[in-house]
Amino acid sequence: MENDRDLALLYARVSTSVQATDGISLDAQERDLIKAAENAGFSNYEIVREEGRSGKSISGRPAIKNALARLQEGEASALFVTRIDRLARSTRDFLSIVDHSEKYSWRLVLLDLNLDTSHYSSRFVVTIMSALAEMERAIIAERQKDVHRDRREKGIVWGVDKGPKRQISDEILQLIKKYKDSGLSYAKIAQRLNADGVKTPFNKEWHPASVRRAYLMPDKGSGPGELPISQEQLDPDPE
Repeated sequence: MENDRDLALLYARVSTSVQATDGISLDAQERDLIKAAENAGFSNYEIVREEGRSGKSISGRPAIKNALARLQEGEASALFVTRIDRLARSTRDFLSIVDHSEKYSWRLVLLDLNLDTSHYSSRFVVTIMSALAEMERAIIAERQKDVHRDRREKGIVWGVDKGPKRQISDEILQLIKKYKDSGLSYAKIAQRLNADGVKTPFNKEWHPASVRRAYLMPDKGSGPGELPISQEQLDPDPE
């Protein structure tokens, strides 16, 4: 039984809105984490939420960085996470967190692997599992590259020949062409559009690349005004 004053941090993360309905919503994670913490003897725990953040790197996730700082300072004694990919997506990041737990004597618990760093065998097992997870991610990335290479070799343009498109108004399209024909660079056009409050079809700010896609947009029967979706927009960080 843990000391009643010991605080357990329960970390839950989702990176996309899709995950909210894909079995790994924040609410679902929190229920599992609370149950696990109570079963481990913690009566004092705190939910740490990370929404809309990719697991690729710790640097872009302020909630987990703050949690690690609190664990280092001794404000909390344990960190509970439902799945290893909720915590880290790279072997380097994951092992750095394990090293952090050993250095500052706090407890890391991963529910999916049934692992607890308070047990001696956990360090070896989590190292192997994390390496396998990164290998799987590399295999998926290579498979995607093969698909993209095959499309290029066949002359298929994603968002034009295949794939979804988003509408761009004729007014904005003509404005972009007018700016470009007057000699402005794509970067300058993006700055002007953003300064005027003009949004992309995705309701985001313009960048030189998105301006270029709009300006060079081919007319292949779809009609003007259909902005091809880039591969980055189509394939967000997989979970």
